[in-house]
Amino acid sequence: MKLKYNFVINNVAGETVAVSVGDNDGHFNGYIKLNETGAFIFKKLKNDTTREDIINALVKEYPDATQEAAAESVDELLQKLNKAELLV
Repeated sequence: MKLKYNFVINNVAGETVAVSVGDNDGHFNGYIKLNETGAFIFKKLKNDTTREDIINALVKEYPDATQEAAAESVDELLQKLNKAELLV
């Protein structure tokens, strides 16, 4: 799975946001506000990946995170992105 559109992640007024850019900007209007973990997951979704690969990458990046906590974070964001039809 990966993001359907091309997004850039920027810091705007102290908030991390993802904004659709390029030819796809007409299909997704708005922005997605992300926390640090969300931004990490979002970056992983720029390339084709699996849920398990994202969870493992989170645990590796954040050694204090458990597999369960990482899975919960990944599942929560994936659910929201699926609902918004932003994944392929």
